Amino acid sequence: MTTPYLHGNHDPCPACEMRREVQSTAPIIRDAIPCNVCGGCGYLPLSDAEIVRRTCIEARRLY
Repeated sequence: MTTPYLHGNHDPCPACEMRREVQSTAPIIRDAIPCNVCGGCGYLPLSDAEIVRRTCIEARRLY
């Protein structure tokens, strides 16, 4: 099941990353970044099939 709370179940949103690069990194709490790509959440969820595919590739690499 796709959930953003598990590592590897999403990719970071490239549009948000570019906007964060130009935003000041000094304060800990930053303003929210409006984004049309991810809806402002900062990640792009992966499909269940893509999660399984990546998990299988990682398992083959490790074992």
